[in-house]
Amino acid sequence: MARKPKVRKVRVDFRQNRQVRRRSDDWTRRYRADQEHLEDAERRESVRARGELSRKRTILVDADGVPLVDEAQWQRGTVTRVHGLICTVCDQEGRVWRCTVRRVLRTLLIKSRSPVTVGDRVWFADVTQPGDVDLVGVIERVEERSSKLSRRDQRRREHTIVANADQLLAVVSVAQPRLRPHLVDRYIVAALKGNLRPVLCFNKMDLLTELGDRTEEEERLPGQSVMDVIAEFRELGYQCVATSAVTGQGVEELREALRDHMTVLAGQSGVGKSSLLNALQPGLNLKTRSVSDETEKGRHTTTWAELLRLDFGGFVVDTPGIRAFDLWNVAPGELEAYFVEFVPYVPRCRFGDCTHRNEEGCAVRAAVENGEISARRYYSYLKMFEEV
Repeated sequence: MARKPKVRKVRVDFRQNRQVRRRSDDWTRRYRADQEHLEDAERRESVRARGELSRKRTILVDADGVPLVDEAQWQRGTVTRVHGLICTVCDQEGRVWRCTVRRVLRTLLIKSRSPVTVGDRVWFADVTQPGDVDLVGVIERVEERSSKLSRRDQRRREHTIVANADQLLAVVSVAQPRLRPHLVDRYIVAALKGNLRPVLCFNKMDLLTELGDRTEEEERLPGQSVMDVIAEFRELGYQCVATSAVTGQGVEELREALRDHMTVLAGQSGVGKSSLLNALQPGLNLKTRSVSDETEKGRHTTTWAELLRLDFGGFVVDTPGIRAFDLWNVAPGELEAYFVEFVPYVPRCRFGDCTHRNEEGCAVRAAVENGEISARRYYSYLKMFEEV
């Protein structure tokens, strides 16, 4: 006999504009309007709720804190796009719904900037009315996420970009804008933290010989060329694909890397994510824009994340370009685990809580001095350690 799920009660806040009581009378305004006619106040008794208890309500949730509703009346789907308060959901029959999020659910998940995001598997209720042009629904439940790509926003909240993908394709350009190896390291850490497999795409290879084989960190580490950085990541075991949407270089290899996977694309504005997708699947016709010659910064073309089906198999999430990618919820003590070359040396450190910065007997620093660990990667670790 199946055991009934545990049910418990929780108190949730009303929305903010319901917490302020409206004044029932305005005696001052009425007095000034007609001073000759004063009206005795009606004698009556009233009972008003007082304190914090009046600003909350009780709902039933399961063991995971998800509101309980009759699932027999719900439908299951996947969020393919989020634009403002409207979520586009594709159900199991391929129909497209315009959905909002139930206020109670949004209240429970409000600590995150994105309580519902692209890739979420959701249950929703049909609230379509006669005369509606579109199918309309209300999201009642969000299933537990198997993976996610998150970053910290300007308000120091979690911004979940995509959920339930199985790999991250970090797209960077080798020129216009120049390669930023430290940003690639950030993407790798964010992917591993979110249970995603990182795949690295080095785009615009056609510009490499034309504009020079330079990286943004060349001043700190002279001699570190673009090809050196690519070789470095390959030696660490990460799949690296060198591509050019103009010449077609690496497009077939990239197509194989994406086949039968749900992949999220991440990268700065102007690195060529939309151009690559157009080359991978002709007919998408995604908008593209040029990079500024003066600042080497891209111009935003993709304004929201969207789940796209690939004709050759799999799905890809095209995301807006970002210029900063701050790590979310990575503790300083766990950062070493996301630098795979550090792992064999960590047990050899003299102190169990070694941060690998200035402690005596640090095996990681010794490996850097001996050339066994890349100095560039070590400097990237130090910079990330200070930031997290």
